[in-house]
Amino acid sequence: MDTSTRSSTISHGFVSSSSPGGSTSYSQGDGNGPTTTNMQQNLVLYGYTFLFLFGYFGHINSIIIFLRHTLREISTSCLFICITISNIIYLLTCIYDFLYTGIGLSPVSALTNPSLSNALCRFRTFVQSVVMCSSAWLLLAISIDRWLRIRFPFQVKKLCTIKRVLFGALIILIFAILFNAHLLLPSFGTLRQVDICGPISNNIYTIFFRQIWTVLLTCLQSLVPTVILLVVTVDMFIHLRAQQRQSLNQNRRRAFIDRQILAIMSTSIFLFFSTQIPISVFHILLVPVLRPTLSGTYILQLTTIFNFVASINYAVRRILIPISKRETVNIFLNNFF
Repeated sequence: MDTSTRSSTISHGFVSSSSPGGSTSYSQGDGNGPTTTNMQQNLVLYGYTFLFLFGYFGHINSIIIFLRHTLREISTSCLFICITISNIIYLLTCIYDFLYTGIGLSPVSALTNPSLSNALCRFRTFVQSVVMCSSAWLLLAISIDRWLRIRFPFQVKKLCTIKRVLFGALIILIFAILFNAHLLLPSFGTLRQVDICGPISNNIYTIFFRQIWTVLLTCLQSLVPTVILLVVTVDMFIHLRAQQRQSLNQNRRRAFIDRQILAIMSTSIFLFFSTQIPISVFHILLVPVLRPTLSGTYILQLTTIFNFVASINYAVRRILIPISKRETVNIFLNNFF
């Protein structure tokens, strides 16, 4: 059935908060369900086509660069590889939206095949939420790695080792899995008649998901990493300015290199902030403010827009870094890390 004309039934016109992956969840209906508009379909079809083409190209380019023999022995490069893999997985989960919203394929129905529909819903939402959380904290780990190198240049070999950063990346992944593990519970699945993910049973879990989970997710996935990123970046900038004033001629090249890498990081941080904060604010305002005043169709439209904006972070960032790396690849090859 074409998604531009498909409608779903909502009981009491109730719209819940968005799922971690960005899908707005609805309860069963009164006959006037939300529909996918042509604008949504075109945005997903053409927008994600652009992100897939340029995003995967950027990811592959990044992996080729950072897997060079000299680079893969550097802690920062290992973290860049980890975040690239995380972003690739996120883009893979977006294929679902591309197929069923953009192209218009009919998803597995919760009415005819509830077991498979619920399993797909749980798996996709869980994976997407885990990689979003992991990417945010891996970006922070990269910033901390650079901060340690700038603040403690004589202890780099001790503090910034491959073993330490891989252990840190593993801790981030384990935390993200545990934090989002509830999405694999039977209480979460596909809401019948609307084919959208959300709490399907258990009133306690429904309250937790709509009133507590959304705030926790926003804070731990967007707000907290952003605040720490800003603090670390500002401190690095101040320290680099001080180094620039005090450095001797033979150290100026290294100061220039550090500034170039700081520019790369600042670009990534700005992209993360500008794409993740809007959807986080949308999630927080959805239940108390937007749900009572907007129709289900309009909320679905807003959800599609904010999800697409958030997806830009996982595609464009990998384009910006390789382009910048073309200018600074000698930095890595000369072991200035």
